[in-house]
Amino acid sequence: MRPIVKDKIQYSDLTAIADSHGVQITYKELAQKALSDLSMTEERSLIFILCDYGIETVEFIYETMFLNRVPLLLSSDIDMELLVGLIQVYQPQYIYCKESYKFDVFLQKTADFKDHILLKTGKPLFEIHPDVALLLSTSGTTGSAKLVKLSYDNIWNAAEYASLHMGIKKGQKGLCPCPMNHILGFIFCMWQWFQGATVCVTEELVISKKFEEFYVKQRINNFAATPYVFGMLQRVRFWDEEKVSYLHRAIAAGEKMPEEEQLQLSAVMKDKMWLAYGQTECAGYISDVNIRESSVKKAAVGKPLEHMEIMVDAESNELIVKSRSVCMGYADNIMRLAEGDVNQGILHTGDTVYLDKSGCICLMGRLTRYVKVLGKRVNLDDIERYLLAKFPDMDSGCIGTDNNICVYYTNEKSGLFNEIKISLDHSMKIPSKYVSGVYLEKIPRGTSGKIDYRRLEQWK
Repeated sequence: MRPIVKDKIQYSDLTAIADSHGVQITYKELAQKALSDLSMTEERSLIFILCDYGIETVEFIYETMFLNRVPLLLSSDIDMELLVGLIQVYQPQYIYCKESYKFDVFLQKTADFKDHILLKTGKPLFEIHPDVALLLSTSGTTGSAKLVKLSYDNIWNAAEYASLHMGIKKGQKGLCPCPMNHILGFIFCMWQWFQGATVCVTEELVISKKFEEFYVKQRINNFAATPYVFGMLQRVRFWDEEKVSYLHRAIAAGEKMPEEEQLQLSAVMKDKMWLAYGQTECAGYISDVNIRESSVKKAAVGKPLEHMEIMVDAESNELIVKSRSVCMGYADNIMRLAEGDVNQGILHTGDTVYLDKSGCICLMGRLTRYVKVLGKRVNLDDIERYLLAKFPDMDSGCIGTDNNICVYYTNEKSGLFNEIKISLDHSMKIPSKYVSGVYLEKIPRGTSGKIDYRRLEQWK
């Protein structure tokens, strides 16, 4: 096990976290608070953390990892039915959430915070491999039971190289309006903490005046968000000469950014705006490129960072990554949490690419059935399984691209497609405007019974 920050930082008087209400917490205070709460949870216990944007949650995640507990980071608005399913599969010892979160099952309250509570499930401890530091869902919106297992070494390695690459300095201030269950939200914090910088936290809406006031007051140096958030900020004309003047680096990651927005941001940011490409399985960051360079190269995501070795499969064009940041593997049930490193530093990304003459990675497509909706990765197979359970009197199939999911369904019932959209929005947090539908008499399937997705494309 490795500490989550360097020794010279974790007991320092540098500010680790600051919020929009004036609260500031030093690295030393975080360590002292963690040690004082040592008896609250058992070592190597599994803790489900329902992540919101508040300072209390960021502090609790830091302390949990400091104490060698194992957090599974989940969205605070996860559907209750999906959450209960995950609890049944992984049997956590504790659940951290807002006090207002309503559970249908009885759990014992073991600790009260200002705005949150820690619930004890009564589940016994079970074996988790000693290298496992963090669990993240492969599909943040669907409550999938498939989890990415990141080790202490994965996180340390990713934070060290990325923070050096970006030039993050001690005392700088960083802001990322993504919850920590999103890999960008989590790893952004690690970049700042690794170099003794401050993570700034606010629950204000990014398009609000209070968010802007907080940004200006803190004089934010490092900013990261999904292209969707950058788009919202563009629409309210957030970026101006003053905000850019003290900005060190801005990073967009999570999905493709429209070229028009790239050009607009380039004009304002100059050389401070970067596009990043990564995956949860690599602790976030594989490559990046200055937006001025990438704006004329369609789907270019830059050159790999120093600690990333890349290869392109000659037959499939799949990008393969070799790095100490590559996760240990996946878990889809409680027993697999005890497994060691099965990936051995090698990740088949599922993305098809080509390399240009300069060695820049250019994305072509995906081999896997994942798309991104508002920067969150969604597994189309998860949607199909959900629809099968929710609507047992119809057959369905899904195809899609980023921010565009098409559902094919076989029941002619009036208003059914509207029910499908409402259900996906409510349970999987997939907004209705990103879902289209096509009625078919029969879902095309091969002799093995698997859906023929190529034939589905014909009815798009």
